[in-house]
Amino acid sequence: MVQLAHLSKSFVTPGEATPVLHDLDLTILPGEKASLIGPSGSGKSTLLALIAGLLRPDAGTVEVDGVAMSDLDDRGRARLRANRIGIALQSDNLIPFLTARENVELAVAFGKRAGRREARRRALDMLQRFDVDHRADHKPRHLSGGEAQRVALAVSMANEPDLLLADEVVAQLDGETAANVVDEVLTADFAVLFVTHDVALADLVERRYALDDGTLHRR
Repeated sequence: MVQLAHLSKSFVTPGEATPVLHDLDLTILPGEKASLIGPSGSGKSTLLALIAGLLRPDAGTVEVDGVAMSDLDDRGRARLRANRIGIALQSDNLIPFLTARENVELAVAFGKRAGRREARRRALDMLQRFDVDHRADHKPRHLSGGEAQRVALAVSMANEPDLLLADEVVAQLDGETAANVVDEVLTADFAVLFVTHDVALADLVERRYALDDGTLHRR
């Protein structure tokens, strides 16, 4: 599902280049669940952005289900994300002027080209799965941090992606709610790569990675 080879990324500021990731190799099979831990600033979010095609590497290759990101233009990468990749970030993952339901409806419409009635049905179903359907008509600024995280997951999973990339999406949830969300994600059919600071959560899956000084290690 994911194949990274010799992947490197630096961020350049005037007069200085800061290496973030160096010569990474990573393989995630279809349906496989993988976790990624590492200290703040180690490049975890950057790695997710590279896999999603939101950033371009300085060197190396990114393939998602056999498709090389370097072979796609901006529109092609956006189409791949809409149809095949779910992305759930820590914050700022929702369109602020749309309600929770409208955010999910938009994801359905982009990916499946569904009609309005089908998009609404799918949106309400996903919000119910994450127990935020009672907040369907609220905009993100009126949601708690935990509610926004669950709506963001509903958005990312609305089109039943082949791959879910999730960045600290249970960080603001209480224990019971987090357990329900984790169960929903880890029992799904698609492949998952999730970033977390919680070692116990990371250890729930068989394929575990750690980032340290820009280098990826199998745990």
